[in-house]
Amino acid sequence: MSSLCFYFYLFSVCYLAVSANVLRKNDLYRLDIVHYNDFHDRFEETSVAFPICKSNDSSCVGGFARLYYEIQDLLREKPQALVLDAGDTYQGTYWYTLLKWNITQKFINMIPNDVHALGNHEFDDGIPGLAPYIKGLKAPVVAANLVSSSDSEIYGLYQPHVIIEKNGRKIGVIGLITTRTQMISRADGVKFLEPIPVVEKEAQLLTEQGVDIIVVLSHCGLDVDKDIAKKVGQNIDVIVGGHTHSLLWNGEAPTKEHVDGPYPILVATENKPGHKVLVVTASAYSKYLGNMSVYFDERGDLQDFEGSPVFLNRSIPEDPKIKSLLEPYADKLHKMVSEVVGYTNEDLPMDPCSSGECKLGNLFTDAILDSANKLYPSGLPSISFAQRNSIRASIQKGDITRGTIINMSPFTNKVVTFVIPGRYIIKALQSSVMNPWVAHPYAGAYTPMVSGIRLKINTTSADVLEAFLAASNGNEEFDPEQEYQLTTLDFLSTFSFKYMKQYGRNFKVIGNDRDVIEEYIRLKTPITPYLDNRLTLVE
Repeated sequence: MSSLCFYFYLFSVCYLAVSANVLRKNDLYRLDIVHYNDFHDRFEETSVAFPICKSNDSSCVGGFARLYYEIQDLLREKPQALVLDAGDTYQGTYWYTLLKWNITQKFINMIPNDVHALGNHEFDDGIPGLAPYIKGLKAPVVAANLVSSSDSEIYGLYQPHVIIEKNGRKIGVIGLITTRTQMISRADGVKFLEPIPVVEKEAQLLTEQGVDIIVVLSHCGLDVDKDIAKKVGQNIDVIVGGHTHSLLWNGEAPTKEHVDGPYPILVATENKPGHKVLVVTASAYSKYLGNMSVYFDERGDLQDFEGSPVFLNRSIPEDPKIKSLLEPYADKLHKMVSEVVGYTNEDLPMDPCSSGECKLGNLFTDAILDSANKLYPSGLPSISFAQRNSIRASIQKGDITRGTIINMSPFTNKVVTFVIPGRYIIKALQSSVMNPWVAHPYAGAYTPMVSGIRLKINTTSADVLEAFLAASNGNEEFDPEQEYQLTTLDFLSTFSFKYMKQYGRNFKVIGNDRDVIEEYIRLKTPITPYLDNRLTLVE
């Protein structure tokens, strides 16, 4: 065969293969899905390291105006796309801390969402901070495993699932929220059911109603989503997730961040041989936008898929109309948060706090302990305790402003100090390492941060192997039967570890956490961060 004939033959084979694929897809129903999650009030540009990007260079990505632009751009190409919000629009910058639900609702409603899930942070200001937000959303809210009583402010404001029509086909969307919301947010008066039996029941109900394409909109985290797909995915086609800020990407991520798997992850369902569920999520903080097309046959069986998240870097413009609507709020906020309160000689990164002692955690716990010892000395050995999840942003080398502190500690928790037997402090420390993101090497959201004590904790067994009081230069062993003065956040003592309220005494409120930290920074500036081996984690 001549080379010319060979190349003609090769071209013909490739052309026919591509043509057959196009024809096959033309015979199928295409569902386009555009999705985002864990927005966390990134109304301004953000970066990998800091919640609000101040460098004005290529490290600045995302932000609401860019997210909005890209959603609209994709909808021009795919006008029937299903637009999904997988929760945690609240919390993360001073935009939420100072403007609360109002600003979030106003701008999230500008996105043509089809369905919203609720995230755990939507409960950070309790039911009173959530009800008006849901009530004013234009798109429906789904949360199948959230149970509220008839006298709750949010009763009737959400549904277990919705059915949406796209291009003549009915799409069922089931909502889920992490059960850990009960522990990690202010969710009094509602209950969170285990997601697996709930979603199996809802998917079966939809199937019996003739809905043969089912999407789960989940704020449970990637591992839970994969577990759902594996164990009860027989009637589920796609799971669109959030909560764990997991990045799914095919290849090396453009931000050089850790990649948690391909986009999408295909999970085989145990009780339906041959059936696979597509699991997707889109990182967090408006850095990425999920974008996928899924192809189904007339029976609703998944046949093919394509797509990849869109990295929202500066090659994608910010929508000028949205930018102009944001500017008055930005100007007002910047005036409120621009006052310089101190200086740090080096960066105080947040990420190391997940896996052990960190300089930012030491600053945080030193600050609240110092305040307690000055205002309410008890004469007892004094210890402070918080968790990695109490910190939400790194502090950059240089000037520390009020805005820096709000972004780092945005929850407006109260600092409380009280007397409690040591065994309950040990119990809280053990609980803090029991639910890691990653077991080996250990990294978790609730990793303890301490001051006034030196600890060694086994993260596998959760045993506290060593505990010595820092004030004794490490010579006096911590006694679980002795009483200690403990300083922590009211959220931890009231919601996460309710036994502290039961067994503690002499409770005193010191003030808002960010005010306490600001006062300490003013006093100690310039800040020279340090590690002193106060926390050692072993496996």
